[in-house]
Amino acid sequence: MKLSDISFKDSSFEECILATGIEDTEELIELRARNKSIQSVTELKYFPNLKLLDLTRNQITEIDLFDNPELEELYLGSNEIEELDLSCNTKLRHLEIFINDISYIDLTNLSELENIYASKNDLVSLNLENNPRIEEVQLSNNELEELVLPNDCELFSVKVENTKLNEETIELLKSKVSAHNFKS
Repeated sequence: MKLSDISFKDSSFEECILATGIEDTEELIELRARNKSIQSVTELKYFPNLKLLDLTRNQITEIDLFDNPELEELYLGSNEIEELDLSCNTKLRHLEIFINDISYIDLTNLSELENIYASKNDLVSLNLENNPRIEEVQLSNNELEELVLPNDCELFSVKVENTKLNEETIELLKSKVSAHNFKS
């Protein structure tokens, strides 16, 4: 599809897309649009080959990534997102969703996930059981009461400060991470 055929809802998002210099939507592989006052990204559905999407520090409240199955890196920190469905983004390796309003996220289909940065959300529980490659987890400043890890993961860094995790979970985490890479 030609870029000229798309009618954008958000002029700031349109400017970011036009700045890439692409003409065909299939050409867009990376989009970096940090701090651009973007409120709507409805037209993401036209960019199926996106591998990297960086929308950090915008004003996005909703995002649909159903038509972006190639995503490997997703940066959505410092927005106003409450819900995030990543069920179709099975290639995702890196996920940044810090400083949002997310209370639940299903990462079951993300077996390639290596990093999650989700501090300062409303998460109560997080299940990483199906994420065997997980190495880095940042979940500080959540309402987190439960964290489930894969059996044989090799964590590099864990930050779970200001959460409600019980002592048993904290001890389990400590046993999987070197002391200088663990903060609770």
